[in-house]
Amino acid sequence: MTDFDSLLAANDPERRMAALFAPAELRARLYALYAYYHEIAQIPDKVSEPVIGEMRLAWAREATADLFAAPPKVRRHDVYEALSELREAPGAPDEAALVGLVEARSADLGEGPFPTREDRRDYVDRTSAALMRIAARLLKPDLDLGGEAGAAIQAAGRLWGFAGLLRAFAPLVQAGRPPYSADELAGADMSEADLRAGRKPEVARAALSGLITEAQEAAGMLSRTRSALPAEVFPAVGYASLARGYLKSAQGLGDPFREQIARAPLGQNARLTWASLTGRV
Repeated sequence: MTDFDSLLAANDPERRMAALFAPAELRARLYALYAYYHEIAQIPDKVSEPVIGEMRLAWAREATADLFAAPPKVRRHDVYEALSELREAPGAPDEAALVGLVEARSADLGEGPFPTREDRRDYVDRTSAALMRIAARLLKPDLDLGGEAGAAIQAAGRLWGFAGLLRAFAPLVQAGRPPYSADELAGADMSEADLRAGRKPEVARAALSGLITEAQEAAGMLSRTRSALPAEVFPAVGYASLARGYLKSAQGLGDPFREQIARAPLGQNARLTWASLTGRV
């Protein structure tokens, strides 16, 4: 059996650290959800051709739908076996929510920038924010996502998602998926060939201002609404508190092609512990 704790420690350490604040049974449910998310999120980066990626995403959609069939069918795969047990838990996601996470990853199989800023925001809403909403309901099944708590979770998800695009700038560029919108790239004195070659770092950095601004706006919304978050959902959203550090680092980058945004694990642990005690996600 896959050790989900080790899997997440290596591939999704921030979510895993926040999940450690949950009781053991609920933590196991978060681990199963995050292992599933990792399984589908890595597909586009592990294929050489988009058509192969689409085939693997189609398999994931079918395997997920099988869990909700009558009777359910469980693929012989550690992640889907764990997901089959998660399906019976209070507040568990339905088929549409899980398949939505798979569908969102189709965008990672294309090339070029996001068509518009709205498309970029929608991508973040369908990935980072959607996952956070699902995780929060696992911890508090009666959570009202239509009120201010829901707005706080969406803001936290957007903040984490935008920060993630900034952190992944260099590999996304090399994969042909720069995290700009088309108008941001068109307005910069820079071609996609310049991006792939790592030329004009100062221009590339300036063109990220729109993405940084959206992340700052999400951070501001989270600050205004976080008091509405119940303490029970902290393990599902607390890692968003780390995004502010990543965002600050991104603003100080000189060469986004070669400088990495990173924070020391010990500092992350301290920040999460402080956030859990104060509720200041």
